[in-house]
Amino acid sequence: MSRESKNYRLVVSRADGAEYETDGLRQEFVYRDLGLADATGGDFHAHVIKAKHLNGGRNGLHRHVVDMQFALVLKGWVSFYYADRDEELVYREGDAVTVPGNLLHELRDYSEDLELLELTSPATYATIRADGSSMPTPGQKERINERLQQPAGA
Repeated sequence: MSRESKNYRLVVSRADGAEYETDGLRQEFVYRDLGLADATGGDFHAHVIKAKHLNGGRNGLHRHVVDMQFALVLKGWVSFYYADRDEELVYREGDAVTVPGNLLHELRDYSEDLELLELTSPATYATIRADGSSMPTPGQKERINERLQQPAGA
């Protein structure tokens, strides 16, 4: 079966000297954008998430207006509660999870050394609390939107 490729472009993100942003969805984490949104014109986003301290507050049950969200635990562990299952699941180093869009969930706990690789489709999206109210768009997502709106080669 043959299918036509999308017009994606080559983008390299080097680990050496990589910057971590502090204005993501959660104040207790830092985020390293891997350039996937730029490479795919916003079809996907990928970043490495690291815990910067254990004083994180729960954001409460929320959902992301995405097609899917994928996470791979690179280091440490993390637990999430999923409303549809009424269950809390713990993921450890090497574990991966694919979460369909609009699934109500909540990060419950994590290790101090937590590192995750997270991918989403699309790259930018709204986050909605269980009560239907919108969560603020993180600065990281605003910058991606700004870059994607620039003409090619700008």
